[in-house]
Amino acid sequence: MNTSKKELREHYLQQLKQLDDAKRLLINQELQNELYQHPVWQQAKSIGITIAQSHEWQTWPIIEQAWRSNKKVAAPKCRPKDKQLDFYYIQSEADLARQFFQLIEPIQTRTTLALPHQLDLLIVPGLVFDHNHYRIGYGGGYYDRYLAQYDKVTLALSWRGQIIEHIPTERFDQPVDHLIVAETL
Repeated sequence: MNTSKKELREHYLQQLKQLDDAKRLLINQELQNELYQHPVWQQAKSIGITIAQSHEWQTWPIIEQAWRSNKKVAAPKCRPKDKQLDFYYIQSEADLARQFFQLIEPIQTRTTLALPHQLDLLIVPGLVFDHNHYRIGYGGGYYDRYLAQYDKVTLALSWRGQIIEHIPTERFDQPVDHLIVAETL
């Protein structure tokens, strides 16, 4: 079966939105526990991480854990005109607001730009992943463009229901270095 990225994106987005709360909670807990044990997390002094939407794996507990561990945290802000991402250091929820595409993003006037080489670890979102760590996101290509010029460690959080054998890739697609997979049924 030859399924397009668009079809895969739509299918897995629906699947994530339909997960029941109890299962979602278990998956989130498993992902967070595994992340905190991972050497790349433990070694990172600064992380880049998105502010999750309701159907995504929770990132706010991860952000709070990073702060408790004295890690700097940067969140992405979209630049829609050139389809680029910038990351800004955040220090509290007050540094964030709903902005582009109703995403919760850093308020530029309250935050400081984090350059790619300043982030030790980038936690990359995705809807579906394959065994070679390629991913399908939301289709804007923002993360692939950022990853093309980011040379430190990348990691993604996923659930086994998001893993497939092969994702059709194009020359600009960027795999992540590490994939943490929750095995919760």
